[in-house]
Amino acid sequence: MPRLLARSTPPRSSRPAAPAPPKVPGYRQRPGYGQALVTLTDAVTRRRRDYWLGEHGTPESRERYHRVIALWEAGGRRLPESDWDAAPAEKQAGLTINELILAYFTWAETYYRPTEAGTLKVALRLLRVMYGQSPAAEFGPQKLRLVRDAMIRGSATETPVRPPWTRVYCNQQCRRIRAMFKWAASHEMLPVSVHQTLATVEPLKRGRTAAREGRKVAPAAIEIVDACRPHLSRQVNALIDLQLLTGARCGELVILRPIDIDSGRKDGVWLYRPARHKNEHFGKERVIYLGPKAQEVVRPFLEGRRLDAYLFSPREAEAERRAARTARRRTPASCGNTVGSNRKDRPARQPGEHYTSASYYVAILRACELAFQPPDHLRPRVLPDGEVETKRAMLLRMTPKERAELDAFRKAHRWHPHQLRHNAGTNIRREFGLEAAQLVLGHSSAQITDAVYAERDTHRAAEVIRKIG
Repeated sequence: MPRLLARSTPPRSSRPAAPAPPKVPGYRQRPGYGQALVTLTDAVTRRRRDYWLGEHGTPESRERYHRVIALWEAGGRRLPESDWDAAPAEKQAGLTINELILAYFTWAETYYRPTEAGTLKVALRLLRVMYGQSPAAEFGPQKLRLVRDAMIRGSATETPVRPPWTRVYCNQQCRRIRAMFKWAASHEMLPVSVHQTLATVEPLKRGRTAAREGRKVAPAAIEIVDACRPHLSRQVNALIDLQLLTGARCGELVILRPIDIDSGRKDGVWLYRPARHKNEHFGKERVIYLGPKAQEVVRPFLEGRRLDAYLFSPREAEAERRAARTARRRTPASCGNTVGSNRKDRPARQPGEHYTSASYYVAILRACELAFQPPDHLRPRVLPDGEVETKRAMLLRMTPKERAELDAFRKAHRWHPHQLRHNAGTNIRREFGLEAAQLVLGHSSAQITDAVYAERDTHRAAEVIRKIG
């Protein structure tokens, strides 16, 4: 009979102690009175507040104690409102749009992705400016239409200037505002009828509104992309190459890490599964395929890097830029500033561990400005004192015709990273068909690929018509 091996269990005294659960304020009686209370502390401000629960020892006061503790814990240990136990009707009567926006955005900021939360803030800011002090229960369809009209018109008096929004963007922002009132109804902050009446406002339709139509995103001109490359770091150039080869979103590639790459397949194709992606909250998996050319782009960034470190780091790009400037320095080392002596000890902004979609776009935007200089009469002037005119001063002195000319020049010589996804989708569709483009881009339906991302090959249609007459 085989002998059982004794488990090597460490002595109880040597086991690591489990972390103690956070303390919860207790139910207590106010000295000298028959009232029960609990004292809560705000986790952020550290401010303390007493919450009166009613007559000490009664079941009602103990129920109120458990309710306020649950509300405190659910809010991240932030102090509940003073009227936390008031009847829903009492709360709804005094709730203003400003108070609703504050409560909703506090929740949405952690619930939604940062890009969605930022877009939501733009819509709520306009709503607050127009109806912030108004009772939330009185916000109806007509007021929503007035807010939408302001979206369509834009504003030249705001700082910064708010341009007129497109029809599609106006509809999206109105949906976000309605979602706030739906959330408020689900939390018994407003009657459900408020959201129901707002839902009767139909979206703006093409050709039946004064809202402008947005431009369809087209593939970027490769010659313009190539002209910008000398003004970009090798990290950003690698991101451009990967987008053209894989069709991935920029937000998926900027967080690429060695640990997320599966390089053990027999067919030689690497699989990259992003830690975060656009549709993760739907329970969908995103797989990006890295072929031989994409692998050659990635391989130099894998050498000597930790498995959990990001491949494309602005911090490394900035260090390489400074090293290149030092190598090009003509002043002898014994003269002038020593290397690093003119840097701030604690700069307000420091390069991050990885690019974001916004910083990736800004890098490309700056490269476009360096690669394509506008005509002399559209550039900042040199002032008599030798200083260069600021961009704001330049725009103020320009005539409307010159501003329009400058805008046209910029539009013709600028591009953004998302266009590269359209480049890849169009090329894959032309070579391998619509289904292949759908699979590579990660779309659930080929209709999205067909309608939005992969441009049809009009040259093939023209060739067919030429042959049949």
